[in-house]
Amino acid sequence: MIDFNLYVITNRHLCSPKPLDLVISELLDVGITAIQLREKDLDDDALYRLATPISELCNSYKAKLFINTNVKVAVDVGAVGIHLPDNEVSISDIRSPADTGLLVGCSIHGVDNAKKRENEGADFLTYSPIYQTASKPNYGPVVGLTNLETLVKQVKIPVFALGGITPERVRVCLGAGASGVAVMSGIMSPTDAAELVKKYLNALD
Repeated sequence: MIDFNLYVITNRHLCSPKPLDLVISELLDVGITAIQLREKDLDDDALYRLATPISELCNSYKAKLFINTNVKVAVDVGAVGIHLPDNEVSISDIRSPADTGLLVGCSIHGVDNAKKRENEGADFLTYSPIYQTASKPNYGPVVGLTNLETLVKQVKIPVFALGGITPERVRVCLGAGASGVAVMSGIMSPTDAAELVKKYLNALD
């Protein structure tokens, strides 16, 4: 069940020197209920060591933890879900063999892939980049609000706006039909992550 409207995506490098689990604890304290652990440079063992205390934290707050790409780590640490890159892995390859029961979020960048992922059984989508984003300056051309509005009408599952989303841009994304927003660089900070996330939560309230 997708019962959140702010999807926080981690980047431990942006939080340095503060440990990521401490930053996540602060975010959970102020009301975050969904987090994607997106530390793609880590191998399985390192990701497992990082994810284990974060999963325990999320469980204690009844928050949903999604692991980027790595199904084994997601299952081993008891995460509720997995997040897949655009068009990389079939959802049936994740759900059927192990009967994991994981929720599945997917990154998409256009209508065709959005429909494909919905047909595969995705639970929600992140659509990006809505605006130019500091975390991925070379990610590709922005898709903009008009394309967001068009895309959300083509699928029935929740779509989260991602890429350059500031608190001031939240309302226009919702107005274009997004079910919520996904944020990384606007929140990940070693000093004021909790205060930053409050601005998003207030905008979404």
